[in-house]
Amino acid sequence: MNKTLLVADDDKAFHRLISRAFEGTGWKVEAADDGMKALERLSDTPPDVILLDLNMPRLDGRELLARIRGNPRLAMIPVIIVSGSDSPVEKASQFGMGADDFISKPFDSVELISRVEGVSKRNRLILAANPLTFLPGGPAIEEEAARRIKSGCDLAFFYLDLDNFKVYNDNYGYLNGDNVIKCVAGLLSDLRNDFEAEDVFLGHIGGDDFVLMAGFRGAEDIARAVTAGFDAIAPGFYGAEDRARGYLFSRDRLGIGRKFPLMTLSAAIATNERRRLDHYAKIVDIVSEIKKYLKGLKGRSGSLFLKDRRRD
Repeated sequence: MNKTLLVADDDKAFHRLISRAFEGTGWKVEAADDGMKALERLSDTPPDVILLDLNMPRLDGRELLARIRGNPRLAMIPVIIVSGSDSPVEKASQFGMGADDFISKPFDSVELISRVEGVSKRNRLILAANPLTFLPGGPAIEEEAARRIKSGCDLAFFYLDLDNFKVYNDNYGYLNGDNVIKCVAGLLSDLRNDFEAEDVFLGHIGGDDFVLMAGFRGAEDIARAVTAGFDAIAPGFYGAEDRARGYLFSRDRLGIGRKFPLMTLSAAIATNERRRLDHYAKIVDIVSEIKKYLKGLKGRSGSLFLKDRRRD
């Protein structure tokens, strides 16, 4: 689906220039030649990015930007200011008004396209980020998986899930549970720098469910680092008595009181090393099946990972 770029500028020749520059890029260019027309256009379906000239009739760019930032429905739309000046003072002023980026005329069309794509991508990640960990959330995870599938690159998709996290929440409360989630996010972010894998992506689906994507070479080394890293920090989430006892007491789904082991981590891994991963839903099915198997293992001690080795 095409993304929309709204060009708010009173120069119609500039509109034509931008339309030609974005041909074949997947962007639909719409134009408004004064501030009021731009505001009317924004009342319809908000565009993905706004390219804004400050000097327009009826409603100038500064006032239009102020109205955009003051409207909760429009406030998150990225705005790139187009100006004939390259003054650092003017740039600072426009960033202070709420602009996301700035480009001076004349400019190279390749640079403009890159800037538009950049602010659009950053905005999508911000909107999709998990509010607790600030890692990319569900929509961004699916988009990244689809990108990797389409590119045909080597792919290992890790589904990381905490075992007995609900029992921990029941005993220690949601604030402590949130701290566990943030610590796991921190662990993954720290380990990411140690992985000898290229293009590592981290995501947080929600709750105690995380995703990691990388090339399939070294996937098991990554899994070992993650599971060992969690087992190293997990005891610190418990009081001394619970640590010594090695379990928590809680009620199961039937309301029956029983003992539950302390938290561990299960890592389910799907790769395109032996299987064709041609859709995000297929990946989810594979890792969900593996996760269910790991969680059903009796008498397990510590965190575990399992990589799918089957062939299609």
